[in-house]
Amino acid sequence: MSMPGPSAAPIPLHITGEPPAPPAPDVIGTSGGPGRQPAPTARPGAVDWAALEVEPRWKDQETGDCAAVLSPFLGPATGGEPYTRYAAGARQRGETALVVACIGAGTRSHNVFSGPAAPGIHLPQYFGSIAANPLPAGVSPELADGLDHAEHDLGTRLLNRPPATWFRLTYLRDRPSHPGAARVWPPPGEGALRPILVDGLGDPVAGVWMPADGSARWFVVPHGTDQRLLVEWLVQHALPAYVPGALTRARSPLLRDPALATDAEARLAETIDEEQRAHERRQTELQQQLAELRAVADPLRDGLLFGTGHPLEDAVYDVLVAAGATVTRLDDVYGTKSADLLAEYGGHRVLVEVKSANQRPPQTLPDKLLKHLNTWPGLTGTKPVDGGVLVVNHQIRLPPAQRDAEVYTDRAFADALTVPVIGSARLLDWWRREDWDAVRHAVFGDTGVAQPPEITVPDADPKAPGRPGLLSHLRG
Repeated sequence: MSMPGPSAAPIPLHITGEPPAPPAPDVIGTSGGPGRQPAPTARPGAVDWAALEVEPRWKDQETGDCAAVLSPFLGPATGGEPYTRYAAGARQRGETALVVACIGAGTRSHNVFSGPAAPGIHLPQYFGSIAANPLPAGVSPELADGLDHAEHDLGTRLLNRPPATWFRLTYLRDRPSHPGAARVWPPPGEGALRPILVDGLGDPVAGVWMPADGSARWFVVPHGTDQRLLVEWLVQHALPAYVPGALTRARSPLLRDPALATDAEARLAETIDEEQRAHERRQTELQQQLAELRAVADPLRDGLLFGTGHPLEDAVYDVLVAAGATVTRLDDVYGTKSADLLAEYGGHRVLVEVKSANQRPPQTLPDKLLKHLNTWPGLTGTKPVDGGVLVVNHQIRLPPAQRDAEVYTDRAFADALTVPVIGSARLLDWWRREDWDAVRHAVFGDTGVAQPPEITVPDADPKAPGRPGLLSHLRG
């Protein structure tokens, strides 16, 4: 027979702003007319408070016993009675003042020093404020380092359900405007804004502000963050971590004293914690491996898709070495008198000419390879070659997806070519899929070699001899 759970009371939360109001009924024959609509009132969206086991406390309702403050539009008015009573109640109980404030709502302006600016939030007493600068579309924040469990969970929720706009957060302390200004009294409070999410430049886009004495935690998130997400996080993670007394008063099942747990509960809880720690360690390892793979792949991708001159030659060199070929840079030996590369594999030797074109390539490019094939026997110390191949990075100014699949789209001209012509984007496609047979067949033809030598990948130094590289080590 199942036993009933503890009888829990709703957790009181102070929600700044006006409570939701039912929509006004439409009255036939009336119209406000253009320009006569009332100004919109800041109201939170509809939330099923009962399902979240929360009792919302609005304006003109008691806030002294609230567990936390949620401000969906602007930071709470720290000088107003609702916040003053809430902070006094938390201080009297010896609890952390817990605030979740959405930043950036309202009319934006332009600051000559920091660019576009959105409304920020004011911190309590003399601690200053937090400013918000809208960031461009497409910003991809990442979790900051050193987060506790509740902060990590909030950051993950924000990444999974991002707002429409991210804001760069800046903590502005109250300070005299210039060295000769009058001393502020009371003196400015000391506090710090720790990032939870950072943008690509390392600037915080979500964070937690704390005074030096640790008496408060203000979690600052972008305006437009889903309100249900924030309430769920407050109840399920923030209150147990920072204000457990509020859950005790509400007899919430979310708070359980470990000292009163059964042995079976304690063992299972420890197992869950260890599984979580192992998962986080494994995820960190995989993220590191992914970063190392990208450090190898990104330069080669860029060289084959957008490179010209030596960067493009280096990328082609890397692909041929990865396919098991021995490659010599001929510019280092003969200057411009020969092709760019000499590639050898399975007893076959070919000259490789590497070219680029901003638009469709001119039909004169194969002639350059043919000229080098004709002059090759007359160069000092050369051995005969079996032919040559032309590699072209074409239509560089177009996005890769919009480029022609073939270097030459004129079928009559392409069929009349006497040397193979390969697009560098096709080399990239073979390389990323590790289709070394396709690379060797396109460059050397049928070599008759059944098994390739040990697969290698580009090293950090493109001039280094072919040897097993980073990708092969990580695959092991």
